[in-house]
Amino acid sequence: MKTAFFCYLPTGGAIRVAGKQLYLLRNRFRWRAYLPEGGAPLFPESGVPVTSYSFQAGQPLRGATRIAAPLLLWKKLFAYRNLCRRIGADAAEDGAEVLLAYSSLIITSPPLLSFPGLPSVYYCNEFPRYVYEKGFYKTGSATTDLLIAPLLAWEKRVDRQAAQSANILIANSHYMAEKLMPAYRRKAIVVHPGVDTGVFSPGQGRRGNFVLTVGALSKFKRHHLVVEALARIPVKHRPSMVTVADRGEDGYTSYLSTLARELGVELSLEKEIPDSRLLELYRNALVVACPQHNEPYGLVPLEAMACGTPVVAVNQGGFVENVIDGENGMLVPVDAGAIAESIRFFGDNPRRASTMGAAGREFVLQHRSCAVEAEILAGLMEKASGKG
Repeated sequence: MKTAFFCYLPTGGAIRVAGKQLYLLRNRFRWRAYLPEGGAPLFPESGVPVTSYSFQAGQPLRGATRIAAPLLLWKKLFAYRNLCRRIGADAAEDGAEVLLAYSSLIITSPPLLSFPGLPSVYYCNEFPRYVYEKGFYKTGSATTDLLIAPLLAWEKRVDRQAAQSANILIANSHYMAEKLMPAYRRKAIVVHPGVDTGVFSPGQGRRGNFVLTVGALSKFKRHHLVVEALARIPVKHRPSMVTVADRGEDGYTSYLSTLARELGVELSLEKEIPDSRLLELYRNALVVACPQHNEPYGLVPLEAMACGTPVVAVNQGGFVENVIDGENGMLVPVDAGAIAESIRFFGDNPRRASTMGAAGREFVLQHRSCAVEAEILAGLMEKASGKG
């Protein structure tokens, strides 16, 4: 069966999931990938044929261009919609019988899904929270978002129409499925993403005395909560903190650095690092802390668990579907004191930390298998095409 693959994601866990799924299914269908330039590269390389598309309008706004942001955002969104139409036409001309698409940059539900006559499966990692939830802003500012309200209303219509057009909508967690119901007015099938346990695996060296957080430098990722937690641990027992980010807000970055300095927490920010460095940090961390606000699923704790590293996650969002408190990690309230207590526990009890880390890896091996996930996905694609 001829199958189209569309992906336009930033660096991070979601692109690793998409790449691994394509790799595992590379021999199951006759694939062609349609990839706009500017997205993160697929990993691992699948060997399927690729059609690439130049997309200059997708470049991030930097420097003086931010002054014209509202106008340029209009241009960017319309350019992306038009590009998706072109890709849809190309896929149809190539004889694609079904499309597999992922949540994307620019417009979260790619308008490609609305292309007539092309059955599709949409793997929705996250929806654009800035158009469906209060307190989230596309521009980072309520005032600026108000200025582009017509644009946001248009984006919401295009996003919803695309999600509703997919033959099958997949959510990565039950938490996300519940969120998608009011946003897209339809039910989603839950398929939990797996982690590549061949790549994310325990190391041989000794663990360092640092706590790792991973995620964009944004207040909703709540790295600052871990800084506040570490400040509550006596200096002689206090681990340092390493934060890995692929993108972020300048204001939050400054705030985080200043907060760490004022509270006496040693903080190292590592931006846009290669996956090999991320793996090294996962393997060597004392604890991986996951304080994110209502994370839709949470690949960070799963990647850490696959490396045998203890996890402390807030009791919110998709984290509760993977972290079993006291067994393969710790679930805590959104409270700096509770996070500090859990970090201190792992630091004081290395054997318990090792046992819980091993249980985390076993959970990933048994319940978050990439192979099982890919097989479910293949069945849904066949169903969408009418051949399942």
